Amino acid sequence: VFTLAVRYVAVHRNWMDQPGPDRIHTVPVPRLGGLAMYAAFVATVLIVRWPVSGHVIGLLLGATVLVLLIVIDDVRGLRARTKFLAQLAAAAIPLAFGLRINAVSNPFEASVIVLHLVIVIPFTLFWITGMMNAINFLDGIDGLAGGVVAIAAIVLVVVSLRLGLPDVATLALALVAVVIGFLPFNVYRASIIMGDAGSNFLGFAIAVIAIMGPAKLATAILVLGVPILDVAWSIGRRVMRGRGIGDRDVEHLHHRLWEAGVSQPAIVVMYCALAGVLGLMALLVERLDKFYAFLGLAGFMAILLALLARMPRRRRIRRVQPD
Repeated sequence: VFTLAVRYVAVHRNWMDQPGPDRIHTVPVPRLGGLAMYAAFVATVLIVRWPVSGHVIGLLLGATVLVLLIVIDDVRGLRARTKFLAQLAAAAIPLAFGLRINAVSNPFEASVIVLHLVIVIPFTLFWITGMMNAINFLDGIDGLAGGVVAIAAIVLVVVSLRLGLPDVATLALALVAVVIGFLPFNVYRASIIMGDAGSNFLGFAIAVIAIMGPAKLATAILVLGVPILDVAWSIGRRVMRGRGIGDRDVEHLHHRLWEAGVSQPAIVVMYCALAGVLGLMALLVERLDKFYAFLGLAGFMAILLALLARMPRRRRIRRVQPD
């Protein structure tokens, strides 16, 4: 319902994502779907979790600040530095409400490494802003970001129930429901896209829910390993070329697959299938095996990127030339 309303307003106000350089789609598409997902998520959480706890207030308030600021980028455009400051401001809100990564599991031993407060704050900010950018970079093909996040959230539902955290499971399930409600409008030949507000909101929500309670951080890292590694390599690639890490490009894995001739629906199925397999592994294996699985995924992606670099391009995305 929210998506239909937002799409109507976006079309009539001409808030459209136009075809052009660094774009795959060939027709204008409304770009405020993230506002609908945010509104549906907040409404659902307030209904099923009322009265809300301090941690949930931190999640909802941070999401509100984030979406309000990033929607400006979808409508008018913001500089990369300004967007990053908006992400930091939003990430600091759940941190202020006590949502912090105070300890991490040692993959080589059955122990926990307690972090000092000097490390806790920047590490938590890095985790939340990093996930926002990972999902934002993933959002380059219809239905891709939503599909992968839905699978990751389903895994968090199962893990939370295993750990005896039904309240956290409810939040993750609300996120699953919101994405599934939006996807019919966002699959191939989408009638609306989520925009930066949507991808940032999904990254923020999955990052914060993953640190509510213990033992879910490694699971989230493994399930979302593809976008996490993609954003890491993207940053490295831009630094090596002397470009800003916030500069837009179309050299992510899904872009390269599309240029190699793989269809958009096939790419989404491949990503979701891989996320599903990684999710099953995260549920079934121990900590050390998760670490080895992540290393194996990194090696697989490195080989795949090397092969794609040598393959002839059947399609080409017109790129914006850097200054």
